[in-house]
Amino acid sequence: MRLAREGRALVGGICFERYPRSGCGLVTYMVVAPSHRRQGLGFRLQHEAVQTLGGTVFGEVARALIHRNLRWGARIVDVPYVQPALGPGLERDRGLTLIALEPTTETLPGDVVRAFVEELYAATEGGSPDPAIRIGATVALILAQPPDAG
Repeated sequence: MRLAREGRALVGGICFERYPRSGCGLVTYMVVAPSHRRQGLGFRLQHEAVQTLGGTVFGEVARALIHRNLRWGARIVDVPYVQPALGPGLERDRGLTLIALEPTTETLPGDVVRAFVEELYAATEGGSPDPAIRIGATVALILAQPPDAG
């Protein structure tokens, strides 16, 4: 977790984690105070998280926030995505899109994406990924509307 301060005031923060088996990172949460939005703080926090994590870094975003992330260099991971339940009794979220943050290629090996999703589900739910998530041998990173989770 990283926090951004202006003097003693907290003006933003980001949470991120590394998944050791897959070698991938995930930005899990970011917030910027309304008074500091549209000044580059969110981009800077996200960029620094990607640099800290290294390798392939993913994010899960609501469709309403995709365009901001695309402007920042993210690409939509072209697979149907379902976020695992984040706690006992909670539902899986079918309204999020998986994105790759600052990718250096136009595709990812399916094995990399699959390993990350499997590790994420094992860590959060202790089981297998949602069957709606189908990952081929190669996964395109795109700038278009995300696929439906189905």
